[in-house]
Amino acid sequence: MNMKTIFVTTLITLLALAGYDKFLVNRPADIKTNWLSIPALPVIHDAVFELSPRFDGQRNTPAMEQICALARGEVKQEQVNAFLKQQGVVAQTVPKEGSPFSLLVNGDQAGQTTACAAYLATTVLSTVNVSEFMRPVTTPAANGQPEKSALQVDNALLASALSIKLAEARANADVFALIAAELQRSPGLSIPQYRARAEQLFARLAPTYLQRIKDQLPAADTQYKLLEMDDSRFLFSSSIGSVFEFGSNGLILDQGGITWYGQGKLLGQDYPLQVAYFSPLVKALLVPPQS
Repeated sequence: MNMKTIFVTTLITLLALAGYDKFLVNRPADIKTNWLSIPALPVIHDAVFELSPRFDGQRNTPAMEQICALARGEVKQEQVNAFLKQQGVVAQTVPKEGSPFSLLVNGDQAGQTTACAAYLATTVLSTVNVSEFMRPVTTPAANGQPEKSALQVDNALLASALSIKLAEARANADVFALIAAELQRSPGLSIPQYRARAEQLFARLAPTYLQRIKDQLPAADTQYKLLEMDDSRFLFSSSIGSVFEFGSNGLILDQGGITWYGQGKLLGQDYPLQVAYFSPLVKALLVPPQS
């Protein structure tokens, strides 16, 4: 064997060994024994709910509308103080931190923006309030029957409400997918660590989320069809291929037959996280006992 052949053989061998070393570094076996693959969606879902303000444990739509208006620069502090007075709250007595009303008086626009974005993101993930698109109708007394009052669907209010719900659901899918992809870059965290990281990311992306709602609003000529509305299920479709469903399984948004949000998917894709789900001590418990 001449020197040239020996050199080529040696080079091939070294390259092969280098490739094998790289394989060892990246092999799937490097996934820790205590790690499990967990969908990112419920982790992000819980994180955003944690950021949405509660007032005595409840969602407060009028207060959140004021916070959103402050975040957008649409109202002045004097107007908000007047709102608080109507609610029986003296603005000057509200602390700058620690109260659910603090964001209404402390001038923290970044905090207001985060709270507003989280509120809107969770609104579309909560039970639908049908009063948004209903109006009272009174039937006059006739034929011996007394006057009756009832709620009736207002088609104009319905179209407006459904377009906003569709925009919010799309914005959720977009921004949550962005957060999920970022979380995947840090494998091996615990669920609480991923949740905290998702909170940080959503807070930073809050202005992007609010803009995304505007960007995702359907065209004015979009048609909607309300398919089902009862205590357990709210379902509608649109002329742009969207199907929006909220029920016992939470929000499911289909776009063109693809699950755009829900059932663990975002934008039609799975985003699994490699989570340190158990203590590292479980590794010893998974090894077969020695004979």
